[in-house]
Amino acid sequence: MREQPCVLLLTHSQEPFCTERVAGALLRAGARPLRLDTDDFPLALALSGELDPAAGGRLLLDGEALTVDAVWLWRLWPPRLDAGLAAPHREAALRESMTALRGLLDLLDDAPWIDGIDANRCAENKARQLRLAQGLGLAIPPTLITADPAAARRFWGAHDGQVVAKLQTSLGYSMAGGGGLPTRMIGPADLEALGGLRHCPMMFQRYVPKAMELRIAWVDGRALVGGLDGARCGVDWRHESTASWEAHALPTAVHERLAALMRQLGLRQGAIDMIVTPSGDYVFLEVNPHGEWGMLERDLGLPIGEAIAQALLGLARAKLRERSER
Repeated sequence: MREQPCVLLLTHSQEPFCTERVAGALLRAGARPLRLDTDDFPLALALSGELDPAAGGRLLLDGEALTVDAVWLWRLWPPRLDAGLAAPHREAALRESMTALRGLLDLLDDAPWIDGIDANRCAENKARQLRLAQGLGLAIPPTLITADPAAARRFWGAHDGQVVAKLQTSLGYSMAGGGGLPTRMIGPADLEALGGLRHCPMMFQRYVPKAMELRIAWVDGRALVGGLDGARCGVDWRHESTASWEAHALPTAVHERLAALMRQLGLRQGAIDMIVTPSGDYVFLEVNPHGEWGMLERDLGLPIGEAIAQALLGLARAKLRERSER
């Protein structure tokens, strides 16, 4: 049996903080981290796949078979395409590159993942998250997902105008927040501009009063939590917060329900967003399988990278033992 587990870290070239924390923790524990920046494919990352009727499939890196003992999926990032590529071909090149990359990585099916590509894509379904969370006893806000302007107006009226609108997908990732389209309150003047829903459906939720807003870095059953003062974090803390992160401990019952939710979603890692109301209730908003946690480690010293590394090492060592026993 090899003494040094090899752990593949799938990230992107502009992500310096979280990947380095996980890689450093793996090195300190005696493992070999192998970083692949997924946006380098196909221009600068030489990945190939071979499938043989007799030998099965294998992934090649720089022409050599790649064998790893565990995989950390942090980011599958769109490729940095050649600037000279003609505009009519860019969409096809982007689509084919991402399809090829997902297919190639499927050849690492013998290694355990945190978390698998298909598990992540399924878990990103926000309606499913809310349905499962409510079934497990977690409080959720009244929610409408629609492309119908009339339905959105009725929802706004039913909740006395205390309604926020947001997208269901992330437009970017950053420790500082910002970028993309913020979650925002819907005012009377916005009701006449809802015709755009016909082109881009949105999620509408009853606004939840905040004593505190939480970002929970979930790692293999462990919750590492940062909180923001609700009076200073605005409607969307990523764009409006003037508060500093502070450590927070979840009540046991909330932790247990979140653990059950993550098991049902098939996730070992994720960034969970919750609100603590002025009356002390915990309200579940969403899980982001690849949600940002770097600011919690940076500002609070929470050992999130170490926790991820230890979870990966546990899986890698179990896989090494299994291979040695074959």
